[in-house]
Amino acid sequence: MKRFFIFIGILYIFSSAKGQNYPVSAIPEDLKKEAQAVVRESSESFTQQDEYTGIYKVKYVITILNEKGKSFSNWIVSEGDFTELKNFSGEVFDATGKSIKKIGKKDLTTMAWSSNLATNDKKTFYQYHAPTYPYTVKYEFEVKFKNGILFYPSFDPVPSYHVALENAEYILQAPAGQIVRYKNQGTDIQPEKNTAANSYTWKLNHVEAISYEDHAPNDLFPIVYIAPEKFCVEKACGSMATWETYGRWEAELLKGRNALPQSTKEKVLELTKNVSGKREKAKLLYEYMQKNTHYVSIQLGIGGWQPMKAEEVAQTGFGDCKALSNYMQSLLDVVDIPSYYLVISSQKKRFFPDFPSFSQANHAIVMLPLETDTVFLECTSQDFPFGYISRLEGHDALAIGAEKSFFYTLPKDRPHENAEINRVHIQLDQQGNGHLEVHSLLKNREFERLFYALKGANAKEENDALAALVQVHKPKISNIRKKEILEQRPQLDVRFTVDCEDFANQTGSRVLIPINPARTSLKGLLSGSSRKYDIVMQSTKYQTDTISIQIPEGYIVEAKPKPVEFESEYGSFKSEITENDGELTYIQTLEIKQGKYPASAFEEMKKFYNRIESLQNGKIGFVKPSTASPQPPAQ
Repeated sequence: MKRFFIFIGILYIFSSAKGQNYPVSAIPEDLKKEAQAVVRESSESFTQQDEYTGIYKVKYVITILNEKGKSFSNWIVSEGDFTELKNFSGEVFDATGKSIKKIGKKDLTTMAWSSNLATNDKKTFYQYHAPTYPYTVKYEFEVKFKNGILFYPSFDPVPSYHVALENAEYILQAPAGQIVRYKNQGTDIQPEKNTAANSYTWKLNHVEAISYEDHAPNDLFPIVYIAPEKFCVEKACGSMATWETYGRWEAELLKGRNALPQSTKEKVLELTKNVSGKREKAKLLYEYMQKNTHYVSIQLGIGGWQPMKAEEVAQTGFGDCKALSNYMQSLLDVVDIPSYYLVISSQKKRFFPDFPSFSQANHAIVMLPLETDTVFLECTSQDFPFGYISRLEGHDALAIGAEKSFFYTLPKDRPHENAEINRVHIQLDQQGNGHLEVHSLLKNREFERLFYALKGANAKEENDALAALVQVHKPKISNIRKKEILEQRPQLDVRFTVDCEDFANQTGSRVLIPINPARTSLKGLLSGSSRKYDIVMQSTKYQTDTISIQIPEGYIVEAKPKPVEFESEYGSFKSEITENDGELTYIQTLEIKQGKYPASAFEEMKKFYNRIESLQNGKIGFVKPSTASPQPPAQ
């Protein structure tokens, strides 16, 4: 009888354990630290059947610890010409691991990516709306790869900041003879290899959550990028052994796609007949292309990599970055101006030199080597001046020509070439209200920032965009004048008037006003009280402000900032102030440098930025002569 009860007890315990799945109590405490969610299990397998097909199977289990992590329970998959969802199931568990909801294919939502794209792609997704936290979601699904395998799914089981990982595994099965290439980022894990089966297994366990920090490196998360060396898409096969072999494949896709209608050729010759220089001819043809085409993204089949024919662009007037770049090259061919088709990323500056892959590039432009310099043409914009590509400056690219392809890095702008230059004249009335005449000149990237904010803007949007150039309370913008200087290094010249109440702080016979209403605030540029990861400042900031202040009638200057000048590896700051003929002139130059700095520099960098912020927030003090007394400089 005693054995019977022991058996029943064991059976009860076993049954209870079997009914519990992923209880939150089983998560190690160190994985909960700084975590909004924990990936309990990520099990992936990819089996490549041949050059064109493969099966991707996933089991993914994640526990959402609090409301901040709710988005991590969302599930989404892309479908289109190359992928198709075959199977799906899901399940939700409460904090104890008890199943509370089953999810099936009928619960999924499918919709097109965008009505503005020429694509068969669609997204299928599921969102769970939790009544309480914590909870756990399990997804199991299978995706068929078809019509060509250009890359394998990456092994990246940690999806974001504040997500920890318990266990993850990825198994890749490649056909015999296929060379598998892989590149680690943020991890040094190596796969277990089965040479006979040509299979690879990666495992990653017990990874604590990475807390978000401003300006952190983009390689913090453990990722293994994986790709085949030999690939096919539709009937176009190639090798990704090197960037050069990839370039040869792309060059084959471009062959025979540069023919133009006779009428277009005649138009090109007519436009350029009285122009001798290659640069001048190219500029005319670029502007012709801009006026007669517009951008439409095309991702149909091999169209994700092969451009439309130039004659089709000429006839329809539209194309994506590939088609418009190819069309631009075709126009140049008519007048015997050689050029290169450049594959580039609009988001990331660096390619992996030792790991060519399709996923690193998402854009195409044209490179035009001339005798005295090299010009780059962004063909998707109807507004960019000839040769302007500032957002791509310093990016790696693959240059593709009929005879050769090569790795290339675009020139990098100098800080002064992206300058913001402000001149502000300030007058005060007796009530302390301010009247400001603002003149701003914005170059290159600064030009682009304001140019697109103002383009097509209504009155309120225009006022808001200009008001952002001055740090004053409730600005009223009027008398707006704009001049666009659309050259290779474009400039936007903007002049406007600002009227604002309470610009001055009046106390009895004394008046205080801000020294620089055109300042760029550095407040919060680096947040937090400590730092774990390196600091990456992705871009520079160069700004010069000249502030002229008409001394109010009946007042004299009582306090003003002292001239300051200092420089460090993080940037520089200089200010000077002069008084002449009833007017104060304050000139400030600020530079924030681009660069990567160790976490140990955090406190020093914060002090540097905070010092600048304090100086920029300095005040000018005026007083009526009868009450004047010596005062320290107003900071």
